[in-house]
Amino acid sequence: MRPIRVCFLIQAMSDGGAQKQCIYLLNELQKRDDIELHLIHFYTGVHDHLLQNINLKIHRIPVRSNYDPRNILSLRALIRKIQPDILLSWLHACDAYSFFVRLGTAGLTWIMTERDSKYPPDFRYWLRRRLGVFADGIIANSEKGKLYWIEAGAARPCFVIPNIVQPHALIDSSIASNSVVYAGRLEPQKNVPIVVQAFCALAKRRPDLRFTILGDGSLRSELQGIVLRAGLSDRIDFLGFRQDISAYLSKAAVVVSLSHHEGLPNVLLESVAAGSKIVASNIPEHRELLGPDYPFYVSNRDDPIACADIVEMALLSGPSNAMEFAISRIANMTPEKIAASYANSFRSMVRNIE
Repeated sequence: MRPIRVCFLIQAMSDGGAQKQCIYLLNELQKRDDIELHLIHFYTGVHDHLLQNINLKIHRIPVRSNYDPRNILSLRALIRKIQPDILLSWLHACDAYSFFVRLGTAGLTWIMTERDSKYPPDFRYWLRRRLGVFADGIIANSEKGKLYWIEAGAARPCFVIPNIVQPHALIDSSIASNSVVYAGRLEPQKNVPIVVQAFCALAKRRPDLRFTILGDGSLRSELQGIVLRAGLSDRIDFLGFRQDISAYLSKAAVVVSLSHHEGLPNVLLESVAAGSKIVASNIPEHRELLGPDYPFYVSNRDDPIACADIVEMALLSGPSNAMEFAISRIANMTPEKIAASYANSFRSMVRNIE
């Protein structure tokens, strides 16, 4: 029996947890002899250096825009040349492309991945939701992501496979243990203005603390303005995108995430692995990781003072078993186990391999 030929399709390995997860999975799947791997991408990205190229054939399609319909023709021609059994699309524009490519390619199985659980009212996401229900299968990284597609009317198999937690991702750092950290994209979904307002409130109470914001995005100028007006620019650091994010998480006193919705957040996975305390919004995606009884949820994620209070409570709390649920969850998220789960899903959807 020949290996299953799987072609990953992603725009670029740009800044984001979903892109890093794609790389982790590709790197691990290359160790298997039952899968022949191909990767199609459009642009270079900041995480390209993390991608191994041992048993992977990489194809780049130069494009002028993510939304140029001519990209579909270029992609279809390349897919016909590669002749994969499975086209695995990763992120939104590639999901839409895959729908049209699969229409004109006999024998191709299209599997779509879901890395989130909710989307703003935008035509791009509306279109993806309408097209995605026709995928031959969907792999979500959370139960909430699976529910999103069930509610949309997807009738094909929908698997839940969590993210990979890298065992050696967390390293020592000189960052002080009195640091409160936010790490992630500076976008509305992440509710970062409330995080920054909470940091400002807590900084005025606790002159012993320092605050670090890692990541970049469309809200950066607005967030820096909040800090500047509060007169706290010397206490709250904006460090932008960093390759060494794990070093900051591993030494943080508290890691804060007040997202409105998520898939399975990489930052919190790494924070759990590091043993850091976490303050998180009380949303289903966080409860799926941290458990229903986790003590440091912020029930009102739109209230910066409520957030500041919970952060201070976490800082003052002693050792506890609060992280036991999350630790047990990530124990099954090793690269080997997650890659095996993907391989099993591939086999279940492509049965007639000669």
